[in-house]
Amino acid sequence: MLFHVYDEPKPDGYYINEPFGIYRAILDGDWLLYILLPLLLIIIVALLMLGWWVHEIPKHKADHKAMRQAELVTALTLLGLFEHWVWAVALFIAYMDWNAAEAWLVGILRKANLPETTGAAAAQELTFAPAPPAAAPGGTAPPPPAPAAGGEKPA
Repeated sequence: MLFHVYDEPKPDGYYINEPFGIYRAILDGDWLLYILLPLLLIIIVALLMLGWWVHEIPKHKADHKAMRQAELVTALTLLGLFEHWVWAVALFIAYMDWNAAEAWLVGILRKANLPETTGAAAAQELTFAPAPPAAAPGGTAPPPPAPAAGGEKPA
């Protein structure tokens, strides 16, 4: 027989806790292995199918959302069979709300491009000083203008 475990039956008392009665008949019968082998194969195939289904979750999510990155996610899930961290990247890309991320980044960029009308811009304009006059051709520079008395600006 294909699954025969041993050729001759073991004598009584061979095992310490020997099965008896119907249990002995079940365990001695090869028909049990004919039932268990297909059951084991079905369980293995079912577990492999479940693993593949879980592995393809990012791809299905990207296809469902009709993302522009669907091909990238598909490639990453296939690469994830060999490098598992790539599968995590594919999962992140598939579940990320890219429209919200884009709106957030555009908001930051728009705020950066707006002209500042705060007091800092006005203070910067007030601190601007004109360049000193150039040196005279004789080699001596004219003296700087003296500050006006009383805090008035010279004309």
